[in-house]
Amino acid sequence: MSDNVTLKAPEPRTLNPKVADAVPVEESAKPPVATETERKKDQGQKIIANMGLFWKREKIRLRGKKGRPSQLVGVRAIAKRADPVDFWKQTGIYALYDGNYRLVYVGQAGLGDQHCIGDRLKEHSTGDLAGRWEMVSWFGLRGVNKGTNMLREPAAVKFTTLPELANVLEGILIEVAEPPMNKQKGRFGTWVERYLQVDDAVDSEVESQKKTQALIEHFDKKLAAIRKCLLKQS
Repeated sequence: MSDNVTLKAPEPRTLNPKVADAVPVEESAKPPVATETERKKDQGQKIIANMGLFWKREKIRLRGKKGRPSQLVGVRAIAKRADPVDFWKQTGIYALYDGNYRLVYVGQAGLGDQHCIGDRLKEHSTGDLAGRWEMVSWFGLRGVNKGTNMLREPAAVKFTTLPELANVLEGILIEVAEPPMNKQKGRFGTWVERYLQVDDAVDSEVESQKKTQALIEHFDKKLAAIRKCLLKQS
């Protein structure tokens, strides 16, 4: 005679939620490892936000007037049909060049004082550098709000690694000095936007000088005609 034995399936184990959700400290503390592509993309992205290279002085409205304030205007290089952005209040680094692309001055604005790049350029248009520069390159710290096309409020500059900082410093030096043996451009990363100068922002001072010169030439011709008539009469 055989005994009938009923086997019961084992009940599912209920894990202690504290134990089930626990993650080893060693694993949770490990930061995610960035790929080489991600590292290249992030180079300098927390320091330099945008830049403009070799903008011409004559196309900067250094002397504003009622209804036409001073401005430093450009459009994104990859979106030339986009609305222009005024970088007058930008903070960062700038370099001045003469008409032969020779570097004559390097300065900063808004990093330790209340000035901006536009204010600095206006000062340099009347001070000791007034007749020494014809172009400017600038490297801005304030990003552009894509919704309003205006500069974002100044924020604290942060960087995570020394190589990232080194890439930014190297990039600025390469773009400013243009060393003949450097074949590559500055490694700022894809986040940094380059802006092209807008042609319709003409300096009112230059306009005034052109009008004055035209009037002088006009009156010179009138005086020459009068002298000619007087000589004939005598």
